[in-house]
Amino acid sequence: METQVTDKETEIWKALADPTRRRLMDLVRESPKTTGDLVEEFESIGRCAVMKHLSILEEAGLVIGRKDGRNRWNYINAIPLQQVYERWVKKYEAQWATNLLQLKGLAEYHENIDHLTQDLLMERPSKPINVLLEIPISTGVQKTWDCLVQDIGLWWRKDFYTSQKTKAFILEPKVGGRMYEDYGNDEGLLWYTVIVLNAPHHLELQGHLTPDYGGPAITFLKITLKEDGGKTSLTLSDTLMGDVSAKAKGQITEGWRLLFEDGFKTYVNTKL
Repeated sequence: METQVTDKETEIWKALADPTRRRLMDLVRESPKTTGDLVEEFESIGRCAVMKHLSILEEAGLVIGRKDGRNRWNYINAIPLQQVYERWVKKYEAQWATNLLQLKGLAEYHENIDHLTQDLLMERPSKPINVLLEIPISTGVQKTWDCLVQDIGLWWRKDFYTSQKTKAFILEPKVGGRMYEDYGNDEGLLWYTVIVLNAPHHLELQGHLTPDYGGPAITFLKITLKEDGGKTSLTLSDTLMGDVSAKAKGQITEGWRLLFEDGFKTYVNTKL
């Protein structure tokens, strides 16, 4: 069956076709930026042009804008890029690797690789990357908070457990509390430690992303809840500092989406 290109994919390709928009994405990928910060980077084209470029990136789903007081913060959204990668690149990687092995001048190839490795080792440490999700919940903040904190073992997906020995998934709602898998007999796996808790609006946790799961890196997870008209807006921000590949970031983004958009949101809706 022939694969059809969707309107959303067309928007993504058009958005990426412009070098100014690609540069905007580079800046936002390094760390979240206010619109004012981005305008300063593009003084030659002016604020209106920057706003227009950001609007095109938002419509394509590549950038997420969030208002915070007088500032508007812009975040990268890796999910559309991951989908493009999965469709257009991933399935050809094996063939590309085979073709590389057939290239002439293999000695020169290895020499280039050695130089590249040295350059990478001398690179400055990578900058933090940020994953951002905004999820609407059809109930008030207090009930959303209770489901988030008290019922985490009921909505956390079991296919995200790291071991067949896992008996429960637990979050201790206190500063210094643990979010962990309980294997029993004082065994388990620690996901995060609570560093900020301000019920029912604000939860921050710190954890370690090991090489087995896409690291090594330190991860700071922040969840905020805001109520408007009896409904709640849940914002999840995961900031990772360390050695995290683009592929790992895409997998982490998709993992949070599955846990919160599918798992948590569905669970809360069933309790309405």
